[in-house]
Amino acid sequence: MLGLIAEAKGPGPKFKMVKHKAKSGDGAMAILRKYGLATDAQTMANFFAINNLEFNAELKIGLEYNLPIEIKKFNGINIRSSLGIKDYDAAKAIELFNKKSVANKLKAKDYTKDKQLWVPLKSNAISTNALSKKSGVQELELVAVAKLKTEEVENKKEKSDIKEESNIEKSGSTEVFIEEEISNEEKAKRNKRDLTGKFSRVSSSTMRVPLFGPGNDLVKISDNKLEGQVFYIVPGHGGPDPGAIVKNYLGKYDLCEDEYAYDVCLRLAKKLIEDGAIVHVVVQDKNDGIRDEKYLDCDEDEICSNGYNIPISQKKRLKQGMTQVNHLYRNYKRQGFKKQWMVSIHIDSRPEDERQDVFFYYYDDSEASKKQATRIQEVFTEKYTNQGKDYSGSVSTRPLYVLRASDPEPIFIELANIRNEKDRQRILIPRNRQLLAEWIAEGFY
Repeated sequence: MLGLIAEAKGPGPKFKMVKHKAKSGDGAMAILRKYGLATDAQTMANFFAINNLEFNAELKIGLEYNLPIEIKKFNGINIRSSLGIKDYDAAKAIELFNKKSVANKLKAKDYTKDKQLWVPLKSNAISTNALSKKSGVQELELVAVAKLKTEEVENKKEKSDIKEESNIEKSGSTEVFIEEEISNEEKAKRNKRDLTGKFSRVSSSTMRVPLFGPGNDLVKISDNKLEGQVFYIVPGHGGPDPGAIVKNYLGKYDLCEDEYAYDVCLRLAKKLIEDGAIVHVVVQDKNDGIRDEKYLDCDEDEICSNGYNIPISQKKRLKQGMTQVNHLYRNYKRQGFKKQWMVSIHIDSRPEDERQDVFFYYYDDSEASKKQATRIQEVFTEKYTNQGKDYSGSVSTRPLYVLRASDPEPIFIELANIRNEKDRQRILIPRNRQLLAEWIAEGFY
C-alpha cells in the first residue's frame, strides 16, 4: 500500500479532494486499502479528521467521504510543470499512482484525458484540525517516492521473471504456487492462461509468500507429509459477491462470509505448504493477508488467481473458478501428479437460533471425495471429543456446481452458521480460524 505523498495543513479541506461514496461493509481501513493508501494509525486518524469525524466513527452507507488525495489540474504537457515540481522521480511516482487508480477502476479516465491528477497527501502532516487552502504541490514533501519507485522496479522485475505454468520452481522437496497480480498487457499476451506463482526463496526450507501478508509471509517447510499432493483452495464468494452477511453487528460491524472464509483459506494454504504440498489459492486479495483481527473489513477487491476480476453473475463466477482449477489440474496431471484436491470453504446462513457444526459435502460419483470428506470429519470429531465437547458435523453429498465441475477430487466445507451467535465465535476469534485450518489440513495426513 502506498504512503501518502503530499502535505496539507490547517482547517479545511479547502481544496478539491477525491471522494468515495460508502457502500455496505465499507470501513475507513477498507476504503484506504481499496485506493492503495497506507492504513497505519496516523493515516486512519487523518481520514477521520478530514471528514470531521470522531476516530473510528461508523461510516454511513450512501454518504460521500473525503479521501486524502488532492485533485490537481493536468496542463497537457507533463506532471512536473502541472504541479510546479522539478523532481522527475516524484512525477513518475504520481503517474504510477494515477495509472493504478485507473487500472483498478477507481478513477474513470487517465489523467491525460480528463486533465485531472490525483496526488495523495502526506499522512503525518494532516493535523486533527485538518487541512488548509494552501497545500500546493510546490510545497509538498514527496515521502512515498522511494517506495513507489521500488514498487515499480519490482513490478517490472516480476514481469520479466514470470515463467510458463509448466515450469515449477522447487525449494527442497516442496513446490509452492501462489499466483501473482499481472498487468493487463501480460494477461492479453498470455491469452487468459494461468501463471506460475510468484514467491521468493529465503533459504532451502523457507519461502516468502507475500499473499499471506506481513508477519505471515515467511513460510517454513517443516516436513513432507503432503509432498506430491496438489491443493486448489477456493474461498467462497469474493469480489462483488460477499456471500452471507450479518449487518450492523454490535451496532457497528458488518460480517461478510467471504472475508472470514478467505482468512481460513489463507491459513489452510500456509499450513499445507508447511507440510510439503503444492498450493494454489484461487481467489485472492493482495491487501488482506492473514488477519489476526476479530472484525474483518468487508471489501470487493478480490480477484481470480488468473488476474481477472470476479464476475457479478454467480454462474460466471463459479465457472471462472472451476475453469482455473481444471486448467491447473490438467497441467499437473500431465506431469504425473496423482493426488489433487479442490477444497471450497464457505460459511452458512441459517435461522439465527439454529446451531451448525462444521459439515462437509462430497461428490457422489467419487469414492475418494467421500473418503476424504469423512476423514476430515473424523479429525473434527476427535478434536471436539478430546475437549469434552459434542460435535455433530455431517458428511453428505449435494449436487453443487463446484463439486460436479471440479476435475480434482472435491471437498466442500461449511464452517458455521454466520447468523447464530455461538457459531459466530468459531469464525470471529482468530485462534479459532487457525484451528479450523489446522484441523482441515490434518485430515489429509
